[in-house]
Amino acid sequence: MATVTVKISEKLQSSFELLLNREYLLRPLAIETIPLMKERIHIDGKASDGSQIGEYANSYMRQREKAGRGQSRKVIVALTSQLEQDWSVLATQNGYGIGFNNPFNADKMRWVEEQKGKIIANLSSDEKQYINERLQELVDNAFEG
Repeated sequence: MATVTVKISEKLQSSFELLLNREYLLRPLAIETIPLMKERIHIDGKASDGSQIGEYANSYMRQREKAGRGQSRKVIVALTSQLEQDWSVLATQNGYGIGFNNPFNADKMRWVEEQKGKIIANLSSDEKQYINERLQELVDNAFEG
């Protein structure tokens, strides 16, 4: 068996090292995706598949109106703002993810998903597309810079 040695430039080596850095690729992608998810879920009221999460019942609408959350019946998974303010970038074994610092908020989201029969907290196709496009930018920048 033969050994082949390939010499690469310092610049190319530096670019590859940058791409292996989770802080360069994964963390910014997670940080930049949170506002997209918040808008989809807590403003537009859409599940991960792009469908409406649902409509609030009349009894719950009174509670929402008292809390100053408007008169829209569109489920936006927000009453006290705790859940929507708790979206965070979380370090994982393989890099970074998006989730909640407070486990109670994660439980609330799972409960809403079960009640509405919708997957809400996963990435939508638009969010995935954004991540792919942004990832390509970061890779290009690593080799151009």
